[in-house]
Amino acid sequence: MDLIEITNNTNRHPWETARKIIVNKFIWSLRKKNNKILDVGSGDAFVANGFTKKFPNSHSYCVDTGYTSALINKIENIFKNSNLNLYRSLSDVEVNTIDIVTLLDVIEHVPNDVDFLNNIIRQPYITNDTFYIITVPAYQTLFSGHDEKLKHYRRYNLQKLKETVNKCDLKFIDSGYFFSILIIPRIIELVIEKTSSKKNKDSDNLGTWEGGKMTSAIIKNILLFDYKIGRMFKLFGINFPGLSCYVICQKQ
Repeated sequence: MDLIEITNNTNRHPWETARKIIVNKFIWSLRKKNNKILDVGSGDAFVANGFTKKFPNSHSYCVDTGYTSALINKIENIFKNSNLNLYRSLSDVEVNTIDIVTLLDVIEHVPNDVDFLNNIIRQPYITNDTFYIITVPAYQTLFSGHDEKLKHYRRYNLQKLKETVNKCDLKFIDSGYFFSILIIPRIIELVIEKTSSKKNKDSDNLGTWEGGKMTSAIIKNILLFDYKIGRMFKLFGINFPGLSCYVICQKQ
């Protein structure tokens, strides 16, 4: 969750919980345990904390420029996890080697995504064996007021995302889209936004989810089924569009 989205609501959005499971599958395909994971742009550290629970003996190193001492203390008190470490900058991270870098809907927040990635790659704990998992919102044509509220500079298609990581001398291991089922609702939402004379500038509802447990579980499972169908077709060389785009890569 973006820091701008953090509220007192502890109910997680099914999109977020489904994405966490999908990213766990990506990590599982790379390494199974003893991971040292650098999660850049960690937000409230919900996903990074989950890494340490899912993968035995793994450690998460969270970096977010939005962290303050008070916020770090708050997150640490929530999770009480000795394998979860929070930092305000990349240079503060105390670890010898990072196995996996996760950038989950992060690089769309920075003006220059290539410089941002290269700064990570230059860190002393990053090696040629380090893997990168990057997810981003898909399709610039779907850029909406919600993106503006979240301070996104852009959305990506797979070609643009590949071009970005190519400029950082990274090679692809896997790439694609997910959450295809969310494309149509987003298009409808965008059409309503563009045709409505009333523009909603209120950001108070960012990050809130008021659905019940059953509703959340149903939506999460639909999203995961959507992902599985997409992966199945991908085996036959068919890539469905989706609301999210990802690459898994490594230094060339």
